[in-house]
Amino acid sequence: MHYAKSKREKKSICNLCREEKALSWDHVPPKGGIDIGPVEMETMFEIMVGDREKPKLRESQNGVKYRTICSDCNSLLGREYDPTINDFAKSVGRYLKSGIALPEEVSHRVKPQRLMKALLGHIIAAKVEIEDTVFDQTARAYVLDPNMPLPEDIHIFYWVYPYATSVAIRDFGMVVPQGTVNDPAVFQLLKYYPIAYLCSTKAEYAGLPALSWYRDAELDFEIEIPINLKRVEDPYWPEAPNDKDNRIFFGGQSAAAAVHARPRGHNA
Repeated sequence: MHYAKSKREKKSICNLCREEKALSWDHVPPKGGIDIGPVEMETMFEIMVGDREKPKLRESQNGVKYRTICSDCNSLLGREYDPTINDFAKSVGRYLKSGIALPEEVSHRVKPQRLMKALLGHIIAAKVEIEDTVFDQTARAYVLDPNMPLPEDIHIFYWVYPYATSVAIRDFGMVVPQGTVNDPAVFQLLKYYPIAYLCSTKAEYAGLPALSWYRDAELDFEIEIPINLKRVEDPYWPEAPNDKDNRIFFGGQSAAAAVHARPRGHNA
């Protein structure tokens, strides 16, 4: 059985700085870009096996959070990087909630380096197992060094995600392109209203735009990035196995225990 575990001992190894300290709670998605309220959670394993007639949902009163990083690292994310990713989420959300006819594509002015550091910081936090994978090593160094460009082997894609369910999945594999078995890649995923983010070891995935196009930008460099409002995938894309497209998902304990969370009483 895979449980939706979100904490370790109060004093343990911080996922970000790797020092043994008192750990704090980190909201994933970050607090400030999403409404924080009661949620019901189930694991990726429970969804994949499809036996949901009697779901054993775990509840949280104030969103999905992980006790995996120290207060110093938590404060770093909240102070330096979260304002950028939260502003991005709120801006895209205003488009989706506007109720007016929208163009196929809009743009948003953003500091991509700060956005990517915020994203990877919270993805690092979203794992209870104490591990030291290649992704963890490179992503930690990138988040902790404000002057470091995004590492060459990390690519970050994004698309509109108009669903109430939030999803965080660590260290899973899929094949690229979809429908083949020749070229597996490692992925990290964070989806929450109104934007989804996919990190990959591959430079292209399903024609999605990439924040990593701006990997060498200065920390406070701003640019208008495109947002395709008409490309809307299903809520379990791209992680759910699919016979039609021959999509394959594989991963270890971190991936199987990953959390799907929806507002309490919400059916989708």
